[in-house]
Amino acid sequence: MQVSLLLCVGTLAAAPLTLKKAEPAPSLSPEQKADYAQVIQPLFNAHCVSCHGPKKEKGKLRLDSLEATLKGGKNPTFTLGRPNSSMLLARVFLERGAGDVMPPKAERPLTEKQKEALYSFIEGQPIPADLAKAAKADTQAALAAAKPSARTDSPTGK
Repeated sequence: MQVSLLLCVGTLAAAPLTLKKAEPAPSLSPEQKADYAQVIQPLFNAHCVSCHGPKKEKGKLRLDSLEATLKGGKNPTFTLGRPNSSMLLARVFLERGAGDVMPPKAERPLTEKQKEALYSFIEGQPIPADLAKAAKADTQAALAAAKPSARTDSPTGK
């Protein structure tokens, strides 16, 4: 066994080292770019950018632009066309009580329609029109709920 191990190590040492180049990110179609701009970026703005944006970069991840989103953070966030290996999707789909759930437990979670739209985008598929409409409506509701009412913003409280 020691002899075969030495032969194997010797063979590996003699073999030239070839580094595998990182696969380039697939380019987005015009439809995917439109889906990102109209559905995904507003969703990220409503739920993610407060912790993953220009003011704060948890995990060195920014989700405030398409370029930053595709770049990822400390770890790859996702690879288009490979939703089952997406760290972002894994955390978004965790149960609300899980420690690594995103958005964090104290924040408003994504709706099922928003999750489905994000999954479609990461899968590399166009987001169906009815799903995009529902996800956008849920995002608008999340933004409206996050804004303090005009009554509490006024100096007189009226």
